[in-house]
Amino acid sequence: MLAIQVVVDAATFGPFLDDIDRPGLHVDRHVGAAPVTADGHMSKKALWGEFGLSLLASSKMGDETRRILIDFGYTPEALANNVALLGIDPDQIDATVLSHGHLDHYGGFPGLFANAPARARHIPFVVGGEEAFCNRIAMTAKPPLIMGALDRTALAQAGFAVEIRPEPSVVAGQAFTTGIIPLQTTERAAIPTAMRPGEGCKVTDLSEAKRLAEQAADDGEHELATCYNVKGLGLVVIVSCGHRGVLNSIRRAQAISGVQKIHAVVGGFHLVKPRTEAEAKATAAAMVEIAPDYIIPMHCTGEVFITEATRLMPDKVIRPFVGNRLIFAA
Repeated sequence: MLAIQVVVDAATFGPFLDDIDRPGLHVDRHVGAAPVTADGHMSKKALWGEFGLSLLASSKMGDETRRILIDFGYTPEALANNVALLGIDPDQIDATVLSHGHLDHYGGFPGLFANAPARARHIPFVVGGEEAFCNRIAMTAKPPLIMGALDRTALAQAGFAVEIRPEPSVVAGQAFTTGIIPLQTTERAAIPTAMRPGEGCKVTDLSEAKRLAEQAADDGEHELATCYNVKGLGLVVIVSCGHRGVLNSIRRAQAISGVQKIHAVVGGFHLVKPRTEAEAKATAAAMVEIAPDYIIPMHCTGEVFITEATRLMPDKVIRPFVGNRLIFAA
């Protein structure tokens, strides 16, 4: 069994949607803060939405349950608020995975333990490469804006133990990460940032071409997808931002696991700029051939892909909102 809860995303919605029951998938829409207070008033507390992503994956094998937080959203305030309202105990999280070194995925990390008792923690913080720590520049802004770098010292102070894993690896005994995702389909690496080697990251641990550059194009080589092989259903592939391509991520997960059946692909697929509308539509068409049971788009996926995928596969596309739990079980 696998449950994925949307802790942070941009899409929020009131308590007006019905739960969804499909083969191998239940979507619980009604989670989070109680809609009324003890004295019968509507609660003034609400889940927050923002342009960032954080997902809590809870899996069970036999009698063992493991919890992995995948990404942290943009701001500590949003993560702390939503963790509290969703009743998540951060000290029950076994590991964390940072998909890549962009602010809207790592910025919220100080908020995870903001409301938890102070104590020494050493929770695994898995990244795909040293590049995750490089200072980045948002090239879409005019003029370009400094995004900043992920701070190792702040991570350690917050209770995280960094583990750099560029190769496929098992996380918390029940999930696996892809390691470096090869560009093996028609999808290109499409990332609207540049990085500055030596600012935040260790130059000696970068590839030679990037090591020598004052400012390097960001190819997302360190980006990870996090995956589960759910008994009786197939792979659930969590593509947090898809800069290396959602199709490439799926193919990598299939090659690593030896499992071809895709039950669901979940997360942000980045089918917006610098990718084109034509690329978004081509990805939707290619997804028909992969034939996942479900496509669950979030974050940076973009409306062009969602509209086209819904047209081509109307029964497969599920749109989640902050707080929703996606439960995958045979």
